[in-house]
Amino acid sequence: MQSCQSIKSVYVAKPECLPALQQEIGRCFTVKDSLLFSAEPAIEACFALDIWEDIEVLPFASISEAARILRAHGRFWYFHPLEYVRRGRLIEEQLPKLPELHTPFRPDIQVPAIGAFTLIDRNTLLLATKRLKKWPDGKSFFVEDRVNPPNRAYLKLWEALFVMGRSPEKGARVFDLGASPGGWTWVMQSLGAQVTAVDKAALDPKIAALPGVTCLQQSAFSIEPATLTEKVDWVLSDIACYPARALQLIEKWIDSERAGNLIFTIKLQGETDFTVLNTLRKIPNARVLNLYWNKHEATFLYPVP
Repeated sequence: MQSCQSIKSVYVAKPECLPALQQEIGRCFTVKDSLLFSAEPAIEACFALDIWEDIEVLPFASISEAARILRAHGRFWYFHPLEYVRRGRLIEEQLPKLPELHTPFRPDIQVPAIGAFTLIDRNTLLLATKRLKKWPDGKSFFVEDRVNPPNRAYLKLWEALFVMGRSPEKGARVFDLGASPGGWTWVMQSLGAQVTAVDKAALDPKIAALPGVTCLQQSAFSIEPATLTEKVDWVLSDIACYPARALQLIEKWIDSERAGNLIFTIKLQGETDFTVLNTLRKIPNARVLNLYWNKHEATFLYPVP
């Protein structure tokens, strides 16, 4: 590994996203398991599950000393195992226990600041007091609903709303583009929104029958937002289409000034298309990231301060 003292940022990667993340970073780095250690300050990286900053690399002589060092830097910590896993777990046992993280979905749930640490070797601690994501390793801890939604796509939208830190107000107007079978429609309806579900395919009957849900059986690409007389509070899309076409749809909605908030899935096909992702990143107040529940996809969020 590069000199430990030169580490300025650490990126956490899903194994399947590591090649794309390495391409994104494109700088001096060392990879160890699921962590990418960089000698450069952190940059915005779509394929980082989490990013650690304010890095310190400190020696320690005993488990109790390591725990004291961590407690002096913050209250809550989680251990990311690389090597010396048993030793790391013993350090973790001497730290304040994390609050229960598994919880029913609420986009405004409060998660305390949680630092991350790992062991570089038996007596060297790497800690980070600043992290991009609220939950350990950028994971999602919402308790799954295995009864009501028609598919598992709802997990992506829950996570996106949590990252944005807001959700539709009761009565908000929502367009769900490419809605079938209705997982995202179900999420927004359950939050009190009035949802127009747009898709050539029919919604799951139990979703279509929910109060506040209107079905529009047509192509999502046929809608011209500039012609709408009222603003739409939220525009969502989980359409399976080429990234360039998703970009065109996003630009059309933003340019129309008819959309308050956008959440779009960008379905990546084959080799990652960084041209489209970089174009999306340049949109002011936008964020593009591979969520914990994304597969070979990215999620576009707008606006994000």
